[in-house]
Amino acid sequence: MEIYAAVQPLVPTREAYQMMYGEDDPEELSIMQLQDKEVAERISSVLRDLYFMESNFDQPREGEGLSETIGTAEDLLELRRIAAAEHGKTPDDYQGGGVPVGFQFNHLINHADDEGYYLPVDFPQAFFVEEISIGSAVALLGEMDALESVLAAQFPGEVALALSTPDDEERVQLNGPVGVWHALRRLCRSAIELDMPIHLG
Repeated sequence: MEIYAAVQPLVPTREAYQMMYGEDDPEELSIMQLQDKEVAERISSVLRDLYFMESNFDQPREGEGLSETIGTAEDLLELRRIAAAEHGKTPDDYQGGGVPVGFQFNHLINHADDEGYYLPVDFPQAFFVEEISIGSAVALLGEMDALESVLAAQFPGEVALALSTPDDEERVQLNGPVGVWHALRRLCRSAIELDMPIHLG
């Protein structure tokens, strides 16, 4: 199963819903926007409660950023294994509470595989709002930067190719953990630049 991600607002404008879903009924468009706004308000509330952070993710926004296929679930798991091994851990150690809160690579590992969001703000620990997985794109980018030398030692050719591809060009086709790493780096940079979340799924 391949994992898809896009940089886009948590609450798009009604015009964006109309384009995305081909829906013209104003009432239906309002319902779609209201449902996403309620989710965004719950996420914003948890950010305030946990980290005293104010956000405007519940406000309708126009535009979108990068959208890419990240890789397969198996590729993501392999990248998580490589990251966890840097601390003598496994992904199960992270997901089972076997590492301290805020431990490095928790945004990569303690996040749902193919759904949820990475927000363009910095906070130490990935978390869930009900069933919605939330991570920090800022923290995730830092984790990807920390993995660059680790991956380069194991996959030198693939990492060199990834690093030679500018963000404004189409992503080179890389498989395995390097492909996931490369896609996540690009998505995080797009999210931070545009101040929009990465949406998985």
